[in-house]
Amino acid sequence: MANAFTADFAEIWAKEQQEVFYKENVAMKIADVSFKGALSSGDTLNRPYRSANNIQNYTRGTAITIDDKTDTQEQLSVNKQFATGFYVDDFDKIQSSYNLIANYAKDDGVYLSNQVDADVLGEYSNATSTVDDGSIGGTAGNGITLTTSNVLKTCSAAKKKLAKQNVAISDLFGVVSPEFEDILIQYGAGRDTTMGDGFNSNGAIMDFYGFRLYRSNQTSGSAQLSIATAPTDGDTVVIEGVTFTFKTTLGTTPGNVLIGASADAARLNLTTLINDPATTTSEGVALSAENIRLFQTNATATDTAGADTMDLVFKGVGNLDVSETLTDGTDAWTAAQEKQHQLFGRVGGVTLVMQSDARPQVKQVPDKLGVNILNGVLYGVKTFADGAKELVNIEIASSTF
Repeated sequence: MANAFTADFAEIWAKEQQEVFYKENVAMKIADVSFKGALSSGDTLNRPYRSANNIQNYTRGTAITIDDKTDTQEQLSVNKQFATGFYVDDFDKIQSSYNLIANYAKDDGVYLSNQVDADVLGEYSNATSTVDDGSIGGTAGNGITLTTSNVLKTCSAAKKKLAKQNVAISDLFGVVSPEFEDILIQYGAGRDTTMGDGFNSNGAIMDFYGFRLYRSNQTSGSAQLSIATAPTDGDTVVIEGVTFTFKTTLGTTPGNVLIGASADAARLNLTTLINDPATTTSEGVALSAENIRLFQTNATATDTAGADTMDLVFKGVGNLDVSETLTDGTDAWTAAQEKQHQLFGRVGGVTLVMQSDARPQVKQVPDKLGVNILNGVLYGVKTFADGAKELVNIEIASSTF
């Protein structure tokens, strides 16, 4: 006969909730944030740039050609607005063993700051210079398959690109993915280098070849999907764990995409749904609420009918995760075009104006015994013409990771 004492066993609750692991933010370390005070009100920062000067031959006693000068206006708009909110009932607050308001407010504040980072690192697309496989002796336009044999050459190529733009080789930074960092660590093993200098100084992971490097899981990713043959009913395309399913009859399942009359129609319908994931049309069914938030702020797709391709850019994802189950074996994500975009350059190349930082606010709810906790950010991001010359987009082949 077995004893039965389980009714006497106490249940113990930990003093603190489980730890949440956040993405680290680097935007404030690499961007020009000096205009915040000047734009304490208003919504636009103007920074014109001058036209180029032309040197001419001079013949003594003859008139010098007088150049016309033109100033060109560039503007930063403070137009990025993001917010979060949650409700805590007074009775839940009383009976909970944890500080629900403080814990969730902390999470929301970090996630809002993560969005700022995603936008700043997404400015790789405005860099004047790009380092790809062609820059280190490979195929132009393809991502670099990063190894210990070419990582130094890759960083050297970035510095050369800056020098060719007459950018001062000082205050240089690089924001790299954990995969890039792993190659750097392997490269440095057993060598007498200065890679450890400044380790963890102001968030930096190392100094390498004149660049102060920061690790981030919020670098941008891009990929190219080829669809030259009309998909079969049930074929799927998966992006960051979200499934888009091609259907001959649309149905009501979130992520369904109408195949339509041709491959061009199917590809365009997929592109449209990615760019507007909250809207159900006759060609696509809106995503779930959670997936809408994932795609709405950071994913952009571009259809090129003449090439039978769709190009996807996804900010803030780090290593973009894509797959497909397309019936035609020639229709697929192009491995050489699956890229991580590491942002290198000179500090201040990107301009960031934070007009309202993340700050939780407690709002009483008139008809409930509880409060709403709201938080939001208001900011603008811009790479001006001079800043573009100070940035380099390093394209790494992510399909090899």
